[in-house]
Amino acid sequence: MKKNKHCLQRLAGGILFCTALFGMTGASAQAVVDTNRIYRLDEVVVTGSNHATGRNLLPYTVSVIGNSQLEASGQTQLLSAISVQVPSLFISERNIFGFGVSNGGSGGIKIRGVGGSPTNSVLMMVDGQPQFAGIYSHPIADFYGTEYVERVEVLRGPGSVLYGSNAMGGVINVITKNAGKDGVHTTLTSQYGSYNTWLSSLTNTTRFGKFSSLVSLSYDRTDGLKDNFDFRQGNLYTKLGYDFSDSWQARADYSLMNFVGNDPIYPTLSNPESTDIYHQNVTRGEASLSLNNYYGNTSGSVRVYYSYGNHYIDDPRHFHSLDDRFGILAYQNFNPWKNAAATFGFDFDTYTGRIPMSGGHTHGDGSTAAQMQTIGRKSITEYSPYLTFSQNLFGGMLILNAGLRMANSDRFDTQWIPQGGFVVHPAEGWLLKGSLAKGYRNPSFREMYLYGPANPDLDPENMMNYEVTVGKNFSPYFGIDVTGYYSKGDNLIQTVSGKNVNTGRFINKGIEVTANSRPLAKLSLMATYSYLHTSADLAAAPKNQYFLGIGWQALPKLRVDAELKGVGGLYIASGMDNENYTLLNMKLSYKVIRVLELFARLDNITNAAYTINRGYEMPGFTGMGGFKFHF
Repeated sequence: MKKNKHCLQRLAGGILFCTALFGMTGASAQAVVDTNRIYRLDEVVVTGSNHATGRNLLPYTVSVIGNSQLEASGQTQLLSAISVQVPSLFISERNIFGFGVSNGGSGGIKIRGVGGSPTNSVLMMVDGQPQFAGIYSHPIADFYGTEYVERVEVLRGPGSVLYGSNAMGGVINVITKNAGKDGVHTTLTSQYGSYNTWLSSLTNTTRFGKFSSLVSLSYDRTDGLKDNFDFRQGNLYTKLGYDFSDSWQARADYSLMNFVGNDPIYPTLSNPESTDIYHQNVTRGEASLSLNNYYGNTSGSVRVYYSYGNHYIDDPRHFHSLDDRFGILAYQNFNPWKNAAATFGFDFDTYTGRIPMSGGHTHGDGSTAAQMQTIGRKSITEYSPYLTFSQNLFGGMLILNAGLRMANSDRFDTQWIPQGGFVVHPAEGWLLKGSLAKGYRNPSFREMYLYGPANPDLDPENMMNYEVTVGKNFSPYFGIDVTGYYSKGDNLIQTVSGKNVNTGRFINKGIEVTANSRPLAKLSLMATYSYLHTSADLAAAPKNQYFLGIGWQALPKLRVDAELKGVGGLYIASGMDNENYTLLNMKLSYKVIRVLELFARLDNITNAAYTINRGYEMPGFTGMGGFKFHF
């Protein structure tokens, strides 16, 4: 093949090359060799670097949830599928389906106790493109489905050197599927079950010569756990690609999502007699165009993207917001000398948000609540160069890594964001790595301009993270990683005497364990555990959480996937006992013929009672049944 295309991966909007790793090609990109040892690499990831890299060549902790694991969960909401499955990652939920937003909404994301409320300290990305709504600087959790996802990479710890603001606590990078086969291939999936819940999707991939495409449509709905707690949403995702040559490729993508939901529970938290129903209607769109290059020892990408949102929240605030974001991402990987790799990148983005004047809201008792706050169009422009560097020493026994970002903005002072780390392979199958990294988050429009505590003079938050990982691979039967970390946050934005100010601090520290085993050809096991100690009570940040996943090909046509999810010491709210619960979920899949698969999904089989959001008791045992048809 030309130019080592066996090592080239076309992942979404970027071209990612194994050969960018210290100039290695072919088989040598799969193992680092000296005269005494061969160190096998595990999953190739792109999060934590801008090129495809063996996960154990990075000094940072990156978890990978592949398509088979997403399928095994049976979930269509991506964040529900990966919650707890990744150590130290927890997603708040409130219903059988639908996270929602605003008062009573869930979908809060925390990694190692860091995330914010709403989530603005863990960065969501799709194929490396940052995503968040402009007013509150948070992602919309319902935006992310599993239908078109190849895998999810979770960087546990600051990713601000590569990804800028909002990556202070970590990064969740959604990697979308590619058309892997020539021709036209379509998959129709539909399932129906408890609470009149119906989840359906249609996904098509096409590849003809130099052209490829992915189109995914989905529609989901539920009546919810009680009357008037219904939720429905539609999603469109499309990605187009064209390979001009072995060295140049173009990619374009577009996504559009709308959800409409009702919530009768939140009004009763303050007034049990209330008959109010909060309504939400949220529309978001994303588009990008990228041009990618590969010339042996150098590779890179330039991407232009645009996102927009239109949010109607009909609660006592009668909230209507508009926001948009335009950005450019550019980077180039190169090998300055033997066994060295470097990346130079530059990010530019400008985002705006406004809340136009609107009328009041009529309550069930006939009273009217006026608009609490309006803001004219506000904007922030950021422009930041960064540089990362890696050096491979002693035939792969030692890898050193460093990076630096100069974070600039038209609103905030320049910040220097460093990171550094090392990877050591002391003996066959053994791994030792450590890192230190700084993360930061710029204040949101809400914190600066919206509501009574608003303060336009706020400074960015920041955090330093220190971590060490020890791993052992008893390939091919068993592998385990143990990570210890210490995170210290400063300059956090808190409301004091009715005003937002930079005064908060925290110290989070903990231990994370990930283990994988394949004792038999038809049996796979995965387990994770995490312990978190915090200096203050944090909602959606369990003290203990664990996950055990089992995949068993019981018969040639029958597969059984089961998972045990446990949470302990989950703080809900002041005055409430901490929550402890264990969930047993199972999915049974039967392949009727080559193109048709039937499945049943059983969640919370033991009917455990638990709550994650105050006032929202989670469902007991639920069941879904459906089919997957390939044509």
